Amino acid sequence: MSKTDTLLEKLLERISAAPPADKPLADVGAVRPMDEITRQSHIRMIRSLTRAYRQFGFQLLVDQATIGCAAIEDLPDAELVALHRDLDRARECIADGVTFEDAGLLRSMR
Repeated sequence: MSKTDTLLEKLLERISAAPPADKPLADVGAVRPMDEITRQSHIRMIRSLTRAYRQFGFQLLVDQATIGCAAIEDLPDAELVALHRDLDRARECIADGVTFEDAGLLRSMR
């Protein structure tokens, strides 16, 4: 048996003998529930950006994100933050001369 095989065997023994983790690992991509002040801040910013960039079609992005909802207040936290990010990305697109379609902001409902 080579040194590499011996080392590998010892490593596997140690891994097998390790006690199980007490707690499961946290979901790194999970969005924690936000407090009401933060949530209202996102809603205000979304409304402000939509008004300020109305001529560029920001309302269409909001309408797309709220299909099945009565208003942006009905969006779950993660979707509300995603909409705010999309609107920030849309501002960058306008500055860079990139269409919303090319940036993937307008999605097909198929």
